[in-house]
Amino acid sequence: MHREERAISCHNLALNAWQSLCQFRGSMTTADATHQPVLDLTQISRPVAHELKLVEEWLTTNLIDESPFVGELLSQLFASGGKRIRPLITLLGSAASLSDPAVDKAHSKLARVHIILAVLTELIHSASLVHDDVIDAASTRRGKETVNRRFSDKMAVLLGDLLFAQASICLSRIMNPVVVGVYGQVLGDLCSGEISQMRQHFSLKVDFDAYIQKSIGKTASLIAAGAHCGAILNARPDSEIKALKDYGINVGICFQIVDDLLDITSSTAKTGKPVGSDLRGGVITAPALYILEREDDMAKELSELIRTRQVENDEGLARAVAIIKAGGGITKTEALAKEYGDKAQAALSVFADSDAKKSLIDVIQYVLTRVS
Repeated sequence: MHREERAISCHNLALNAWQSLCQFRGSMTTADATHQPVLDLTQISRPVAHELKLVEEWLTTNLIDESPFVGELLSQLFASGGKRIRPLITLLGSAASLSDPAVDKAHSKLARVHIILAVLTELIHSASLVHDDVIDAASTRRGKETVNRRFSDKMAVLLGDLLFAQASICLSRIMNPVVVGVYGQVLGDLCSGEISQMRQHFSLKVDFDAYIQKSIGKTASLIAAGAHCGAILNARPDSEIKALKDYGINVGICFQIVDDLLDITSSTAKTGKPVGSDLRGGVITAPALYILEREDDMAKELSELIRTRQVENDEGLARAVAIIKAGGGITKTEALAKEYGDKAQAALSVFADSDAKKSLIDVIQYVLTRVS
């Protein structure tokens, strides 16, 4: 990766960016928040802090050509924020599955290949976000102007394609056919998840199985790939690979459920997007599904607001959000997220205690308590 080598010279700049990025303090979404410790990403990422700094540097490296404009676009895109949860989980999963040096010295330390794995995971995620903004005609993300808003839909599509191309280059340099197959499936899952969501716009059908499958496609599949592919590269047994895949699937579902919760409960200042934007766009998620399944007056009123597209205007959206909050949609969604968080933690039981394993567990609480 000759261009990545050149990127190392930017180490100090990226270090400052990463330290600023990690100064995020979570707070509980549930009623018993005051009884839970508050975690931040700096603390959680400590076992892989050095590797994450390199990830931050390599993300802005243009692997395609020498275009200054492309380089500027990449720098602006990755400087705009993001929690880097996916590369963090990728590196922690890789670290938790390292071998005992007395048994297998070749797979006993994090290496360049693990950093490449983390970079390609974030590149795919970022590419999907850029394309999502075009599909959703979004004007802001994380409180900043989207690429499609600043330039054009065509430029945003091309930038997303470029990020996918960069990820493909990274994937080829890992030179592991099993990992290539995993990430090939991820790309298919991302597309099928988005198609599934588009086909269900403004649907009043209560189908939690479909909701979870969509969440796997849109979010959990990529997180799971990063979580367990490090173990594949570490030549670990199938039991450990499967455990990290199960962890990734469940923490990924948990992440998406909390995302859907924040669409209703958070604020524009915290999430960087308008409150209720998913519901306004006809994306019916867990908080609303729990009301619709009641089949009472609240369910009928919410159904009418959705069926007649009144949720597309401010007054109708505000009423729908009020119904969801009053009808217990928030509490039940919190419980659902915790259920998947518990499954994620249980999956880690096959691993011996380590700093990396502890951080993987802490990631679960962070996901459950995040406010953006």
